[in-house]
Amino acid sequence: MRFRLGLMIGGAIGYVLGARAGRQRYEDIRRWWAAAQRNPSVEQVANVGQSLSDFGRSMVAGGLEKTSEAIRRQS
Repeated sequence: MRFRLGLMIGGAIGYVLGARAGRQRYEDIRRWWAAAQRNPSVEQVANVGQSLSDFGRSMVAGGLEKTSEAIRRQS
């Protein structure tokens, strides 16, 4: 899933940067992107993604802490 998302984002960035359709197409893409960012659904998905990222980071940190404590006890 992450690979596909990265591939899609990379393709979109490459298309925007390498578009040969000229300034008009670039402006169309910019307007579309700005409208997408203002969309409440996109904001909600971004917030959920941020929450999941924060949760995962805290879980990894907690797991690392427990692992380091276990290693110290064995030493």
